[in-house]
Amino acid sequence: MGFINRNEVFERSEFSFFLPTQVKYGVGKVAALGMELQIEDELSSCNNVMIITDKGVLAAGLVEKVKVGLADSIFEIKAIFDEVPPDSDLKIVAKCAQEIKNLEVNLLIAIGGGSVMDTAKFAALIGTHGGEVRDYEGGFMVPGKCIPIVAIPTTVGTGSEVSIGAVVKDHETKTKLTIASPHLYPKIAVLDPEMVATLPAKLVAYTGMDALTHAIEAYVSTENQPVSEALALRAAEMLYDNLEIAVKDASNLDARAKLQIASMLAGMAFSNSPVGATHAISHTVGGLYGLHHGLSNAIALPYVMEFNLESCPSRYAALARAFNVIESGISDIELGKLAIERVRTLKVALGIPERYRDLDVPSDPDTINRVTEIALMDICMAFNPRKAEFAEFQPLVEQVI
Repeated sequence: MGFINRNEVFERSEFSFFLPTQVKYGVGKVAALGMELQIEDELSSCNNVMIITDKGVLAAGLVEKVKVGLADSIFEIKAIFDEVPPDSDLKIVAKCAQEIKNLEVNLLIAIGGGSVMDTAKFAALIGTHGGEVRDYEGGFMVPGKCIPIVAIPTTVGTGSEVSIGAVVKDHETKTKLTIASPHLYPKIAVLDPEMVATLPAKLVAYTGMDALTHAIEAYVSTENQPVSEALALRAAEMLYDNLEIAVKDASNLDARAKLQIASMLAGMAFSNSPVGATHAISHTVGGLYGLHHGLSNAIALPYVMEFNLESCPSRYAALARAFNVIESGISDIELGKLAIERVRTLKVALGIPERYRDLDVPSDPDTINRVTEIALMDICMAFNPRKAEFAEFQPLVEQVI
């Protein structure tokens, strides 16, 4: 009998797994970027390049590494768009898409975290097919291929470099819009540990916990299946083993490289087995109060795990084993509780606040009810293992806030 999943009954009558993104991993991959891209037949005529990034990544010198990597190649950088905010913005997407059209750009290189890569996805969509982001909101609304994207992550959490979706914020309405389409997958993901070597410890913690949330929620998703669960479980194990080390020892490139890989694995997993209630709450609170997405996920994660535990105890028991809990004949429920405790302990070690109110998010009844109502409408709730109406979900939101 399997040690991890206990040879569970396989209840899916059918499933599919899709991942069109090619992954190139290795120290020095960015330094040789021009050569890496030139050998790709489909990119041989895509030589009008726009780099999409943010001012922090630009200031850190990471864009310069990409420019050097493209020197003496067929790829000409037509523009560097560095206006991406911490929360991708509808107006910024529109501006970027217009520049793509004006410059006849046919290849995007996204260098940054989730906001940068998601901005690139939306800009590629609008730059190719026109219209506005809201025209494509939801799942599988993109009509066809978009301008190809080469994604170079500089954080250890988003998974957007290999994911089907993207999220953008409407700052006027304080809401987040989600689009999922196979046409949004980047063409190539370049994972170079040198690009995360200088990531500040705080952002390692936030983005690493984001990746852990992706892995755990994909593993317990109502759409879980053998391929995604294998990726999710390995990602969770790698993240648990290396996140605290990577935060506390910036010189440990091995730990940071493993986080980078684990984030990618989790992104592959949740693109095929979507995330759940943690993200629904995080999207809502982040939209309303501007919290960092990874931080917001980290705060909600153990509470949501407790909420879901009785719906899929064997899944949380398996996570406990991945987190190095030594089993001693106890039930899956008790093992699941130990997995949740491991996540809580990791949060404390990383300096993550316990609740949203610790970050000055209002905790009055009106706020709790508003967050509950919006979160329940989030698309991610469709994949949460425990279904809930307002009366069940509101106490969870109250706990988190």
